[in-house]
Parts: sequence; C-alpha cells; structure tokens
Amino acid sequence: MNNNSALNPNIVKTALDKVFFPVFNGDMHPGLVTAESSAVFMQETTDKAAEIAEIFKGSGLWDSRAEEQDVPQGQFQVGNTKTFTVTNFAKSLDVSKNLFDDDQFNVINKAVTDMARKGRMTRDKNAFAVYRNAFTTALTADGATLVSDSHTTLGGFTVDNKMTAALSESSLNDAIVMLVEQLSQDGVISGSMPKTLVVPPKLFKLACEITESELRSGTGNNDENVYSTKYNIEVAMSPWLGAAAGGSDTAWFLIGDNHTITRWVRQDMKTDIVDYKYQRNNNYIYKGEYREVVGAMDYVGVVGSDGTV
Repeated sequence: MNNNSALNPNIVKTALDKVFFPVFNGDMHPGLVTAESSAVFMQETTDKAAEIAEIFKGSGLWDSRAEEQDVPQGQFQVGNTKTFTVTNFAKSLDVSKNLFDDDQFNVINKAVTDMARKGRMTRDKNAFAVYRNAFTTALTADGATLVSDSHTTLGGFTVDNKMTAALSESSLNDAIVMLVEQLSQDGVISGSMPKTLVVPPKLFKLACEITESELRSGTGNNDENVYSTKYNIEVAMSPWLGAAAGGSDTAWFLIGDNHTITRWVRQDMKTDIVDYKYQRNNNYIYKGEYREVVGAMDYVGVVGSDGTV
C-alpha cells in the first residue's frame, strides 16, 4: 500500500481489493460446498432482472409402427410458469484516510477481511435456502414445496419425492431407487442417476462413512460398498443447512444428474471506491455488490428426507 494515498484513489481500491477478493473467493474444505459448487447448483448467468421459466413435459415413449402406418405423433407441453427475481446484495465500508496516511494497514485488513467473509457467507446462506426450506417455503412451479409427497405433473398425476427416514445405508439405497424410478412430467421413468448427497454438518461424518468406506459401513460383512465403487456419490456439506442456520440437523437430500436447482448470476461481485475528497469526514467509501437468484423449477432429479423417523 502507498502512504501517499491521496494521490490516486485507485491505489486505495487496488490495495483493498487485494485483501477482499482472496477472502471472498478463498479455498474451502473439500467437503464444504458453496453457492458456486456445480455439485449442488446448476450454474447459469442471466442478463435480466428476473428469470421466467416454464416446466417442460415431453411427448412420452416412442410407439411401435407397422409398415406404411403414419408415424405416431407425440405432443409436448409447457406450463406452470415461475419467476425467479434477481436480488441485489451490497455492503459499504468507511475507511479513514488517516489510516492510510498513517500506515495503519492491520486495522484496515481486519475490516476488509471481515467484509469479504460476510459477503461470502451471505451469498451461501441465500443460495442454500432452497435446500434449507425444501420442506416448507421453497416452492417449485407446480406450487408444491421442493420436497413433497404431492407434486402435480403436467400429465395430471402425482409424484412423491419425500422420505422421512434418518440417513443410513438402507435409507440411502431407498432414496437411490426412488430417484432412479422417479417419473418425469410425462409419466416416463426419468432414470436419474444419483450424483450428490447433500447434508448438514452433523450428518457429514455419517454420510462419508456410508458412501466412502471401502466395504459396507457399520457391518461385519465384507460386502462391496456400491455407493463408492458403482455410484461414486459425492458428499456435499454446508453449515447453512443445519439447525443453527434455521434448517435441520436430520434432513438430507439426494441430487440426480438432471436436477433443476439453479443459481442465476446477474452480476458477479464488483467493488468500487468513493474518494475521500467528496466526503465531509474525509473517509473513503469502499463498496461491494453482486446480484443473483437461486431456485428450483421442478422436482425432477431431487429426493429429500426430513430424517424424522
């Protein structure tokens, strides 16, 4: 940092950015997932203030056809429009010109580091609300919660993607079967393969033991652990799923390769600075802002359990 910060406010901004962005974009524990993790969120960009999407219903399985018979006609359908409105997240920090002039960088570093860390935490808390509230207020386009026993499809039938069993080897297998055999909007088995097991911190150890043990976990049998050798399920943990964050310490989710839980980014984190010359108190104003929205369009590719049984 330059003692003579008054010469150029860009020098001040560059110095603050060198503290801010390494913290905001910092490395995470291998099992910890964030809003940027493709394992739990489809990553998209948007150039609008809101994303408006519709559920798609396919035309069903193919039909057999006799010679010279007309080719059977399928009928696709779209419906259940849902709007995802982009949210603007921002924070500013007053930084005294005197701190720069007097070379008090330790104080500044602490303030900017905290600002960056809280910005990252805000982003992740907002993103994981779709999982945290999957049984209560996070709704899909059919009006049901993301995890529900009463999703109504465009084909007019009901799909259940909710379990109540506590996480175990047995319940995970039940979830895999439910996911693979899950019906899509046109009533066809989707065949979604399990990709990610999403858990709160208190279930992380158990989830890893179940999915990553060389042999079956918690048994005296030396059977092969199919979850690690065949399915290769990734365990994803976030502190924003547990009871401490307003979620549940028992709920867990199995996410397939065709899920629609999406994070749309309108603007990546951007910082700016207002020169002290334009402030009555001779403070720089260091500002950060980003815009995004997270939501789930459909139940397809998701099975969840509240873990109450």
